[in-house]
Amino acid sequence: MSPNQWVEHFRTLHERARKGQLPEEDRRRYVAAREQFARALTAAQGMMLPPGQSARRTFRIAQGLQVDLSLATGPTRSMTLDVSCGGFSVMMHKPPPETEEPGFTLRLPGNQDPVTGRAKLISVQRKIGTHRVSFSMLGIPDKDMERLESALFDLALERIK
Repeated sequence: MSPNQWVEHFRTLHERARKGQLPEEDRRRYVAAREQFARALTAAQGMMLPPGQSARRTFRIAQGLQVDLSLATGPTRSMTLDVSCGGFSVMMHKPPPETEEPGFTLRLPGNQDPVTGRAKLISVQRKIGTHRVSFSMLGIPDKDMERLESALFDLALERIK
């Protein structure tokens, strides 16, 4: 099977999975294909997977999604620069203290319910007049993590025509 055929097959499986139309055997194949697709994405992004880490939870999508942060200094709204199942990056004029774990609400594409949880500051890169701030997401329920992961695969597949 050519790479293009494989992606089209995966796209079909993904669409059926989103609609809840996969029998158990196809569901197992879909989960394995999802990991394979995610590994290809992480490799294309030049990322190395830590041993035992799932590529599905690691690959990033450069996508602007609305995120509201509940900071000690007050609420702030931003757009993500990139997002993964593990976290997101935003631009901020002033990053929060390293010890702060703000609440967040991440809006998913379409009319999906947002993903909410707590965020932990991972890194700050100073830019001219602003900062690129990366957060990891904490305490996300499995159901919401699955919705986020599925949305990220939707976004990745949109970029491959």
